[in-house]
Amino acid sequence: MNRMFAGASGVGGGAAVGPSAADARTRLRQADQAMSEASAKAGSAKGFSDFLAEDAVMLVEGEYALKGRQAILTWLTAHPLDQGGAPRWEPVRWDVSADGTLGYSVGTATVDVEGATQQVVGRYISAWRLQADGQWRVAVTVRNAATTPMTPPEGFSPANTEPGAAARTLSKDAVLEEAMAADRAFSAQSVREGMGKAFTAWAARDAVLLTGAAGLYGQDSIARAYAPFTLEQTDLRWEPVLGDAAASGDLAYTVGRAISAGKDAQGQPRKDFVKYLSVWRRQADGSWRYVTDGGNSSPGPQGP
Repeated sequence: MNRMFAGASGVGGGAAVGPSAADARTRLRQADQAMSEASAKAGSAKGFSDFLAEDAVMLVEGEYALKGRQAILTWLTAHPLDQGGAPRWEPVRWDVSADGTLGYSVGTATVDVEGATQQVVGRYISAWRLQADGQWRVAVTVRNAATTPMTPPEGFSPANTEPGAAARTLSKDAVLEEAMAADRAFSAQSVREGMGKAFTAWAARDAVLLTGAAGLYGQDSIARAYAPFTLEQTDLRWEPVLGDAAASGDLAYTVGRAISAGKDAQGQPRKDFVKYLSVWRRQADGSWRYVTDGGNSSPGPQGP
């Protein structure tokens, strides 16, 4: 469940010297593909967990966030993604920070069932962190059920297309605080003006969201889809709780908790609890905008 539809049926130091962004982006795509192939071969519990950071976080429907590689492995063993076939996933967008240390991928999860048509079972966002050994590993991932694949429009680029911000030298903590401040301001606008206006205003021009029949691609598409979500219809507010950032000062992610208040189909008051992942990129004008965002339900207000 995407955050928008809730209730509406490292420690510092300067920029590290690392691989070029182009090379890092290629290697991130290779890691995403290798994780998919390993899961198809060995099953989701083993194949997926082998690519997780030790402190990884996984957001799944109806649970508080699963924290730590072992907790995720235990959950996947009891709730395999395989569903009687070979699980695979394919990103439609993947990108990295300017210093090549932080990245993300967005795409479709499927299950190949022998003798049957490939079944679409979900969509995902994963934030990746480059490890000390040079390997990309998943730092946090959100996975939601779906019945149709993400299908980008003609001309869509799988890489970021917006001009980047000027290079800076900041601590990772300082960069993350900038992204968290943007996330809090994003929520404040949702409280004041409604989630529809906020999700439009804070979207990067080339942002990608998991929701919709084929996914949403670009700020204009998001504006059209979110127009019905007025303040009168839904009061959605949230707060970031954890995250990470690149020391190059241009990419970060936040993970947090949200509360959606509105009315159900019978007009009765309804409150829903949500956890979410947002990936943020600093724009050429110095502002932070989300490039992708997704979430799913939580059992209560704690967490994520």
